[in-house]
Amino acid sequence: MLVDVIFLILFAAAWLLLSMLSWIAVSVPRRARGALWSAPFAALGGVGGGALVPITGLDNELGIGVSMISALVCSTALCWLSLQVWDTFEIGARFARWARRDR
Repeated sequence: MLVDVIFLILFAAAWLLLSMLSWIAVSVPRRARGALWSAPFAALGGVGGGALVPITGLDNELGIGVSMISALVCSTALCWLSLQVWDTFEIGARFARWARRDR
């Protein structure tokens, strides 16, 4: 029981690490415009994409690798999609009043 919880925590940590790597890779070319907006979406995509693989029944050694790849792909896709929503609905303009003006 405790071993299962430890492995689940380690898998979630690995999926979150991969999702943050993809978040950085997507945010750097945009010079971090909308990066805080897309961070939770990237984390959700990474953990969700990684957890879908064992749920579908692929819970062996191959499933570990596939879940890591799935976490990376899903987090990149969800991060990119959230940044497209940021641009389409001009969410940055709504938050502009909270920005520092004395730079």
